[in-house]
Amino acid sequence: MTPKVVCLGAHIFDVLGRPVSAIPPGQGRLALDEIKVTAAGTAGGTAVDLAKLGAEVTSMGAIGDDTAGRVVRMLIEEHGVTDRLAVKPGRTTPSSILPIRPNGERPSLHAAGAMDALTADDVDWDLVAAADVLHIGGPDALGDFTTSVLPGLLQFAREHDTITTMDLLRTTTAPDLFDLLKPAWQHTQYLLPNDDQLRALAGTGDLRRGAELIRAQGVDVVVATRGGDGSLVVGDRLAEEVPAFSVPVVDTTGCGDAYSAGFIIGLCRDWDLLSAARLGTASSALVAQGLGSDAGIVDLDGTLRFWFERSAEVGGAAPAGSATASGT
Repeated sequence: MTPKVVCLGAHIFDVLGRPVSAIPPGQGRLALDEIKVTAAGTAGGTAVDLAKLGAEVTSMGAIGDDTAGRVVRMLIEEHGVTDRLAVKPGRTTPSSILPIRPNGERPSLHAAGAMDALTADDVDWDLVAAADVLHIGGPDALGDFTTSVLPGLLQFAREHDTITTMDLLRTTTAPDLFDLLKPAWQHTQYLLPNDDQLRALAGTGDLRRGAELIRAQGVDVVVATRGGDGSLVVGDRLAEEVPAFSVPVVDTTGCGDAYSAGFIIGLCRDWDLLSAARLGTASSALVAQGLGSDAGIVDLDGTLRFWFERSAEVGGAAPAGSATASGT
């Protein structure tokens, strides 16, 4: 059965160029190998990757009535995502300029635009009730929606047996974010921050302790992504590291979104947490090898083959009923 996923939150128009070793002074010029535009963000990028991995995906979020917004809608639709984005008249679409360094790092120049304009009326509650998963991307950037609407929306999802997952957007977190998210965490089953976000949220450098502090607020499982160091999965009687694949890194943009997408597909297949994490790891590794958050992943079979052909790098046997390296 095809999993149905609603991705709600940050949908961002990304402009990326590589390689950028330095910004030329004055009106200098730098010749690049590649420039690309993508539909990105912790909801938008995850939606695109989920669609590539075979899910039926609907995007919800706030964008502007500008060219960037029209391009974002066109791009997600080209990838098979159903567009239920709310267009906010007079506002701009959330956008980023990403000069990608030769080592794949990505400083960001960002304009938040209409991201904080989402309202309860912009949510299709019936679609949430019918979904297998509701993924919240970027609650730390959704303004009043995070406190006034999100806790009730997540509770509504759980009452309708919809799995709830969450990822953060910003690389740094506000000092009061932990308390702001507490009401939402009571109905969040899976939280997937990166390691820096988890440390900032929990106020500790110990990732396992930080994960347990958040689990104490109601989150069932915390999965902290750690870039080239892999990820840490912390749940009930479980705290285990999953290594990363060793790949040539072109651009790290969207790697966390790809991890979330792979992890969600694993959940929808009723895999154990570590198998879901390994599929997330494979998805992330594929994206890292190209430019932009929509790079690398072609489909689920190809992602599974990549994982199984290099399974010794991340450990663990393939889940029962999965495709094999030969594609059967």
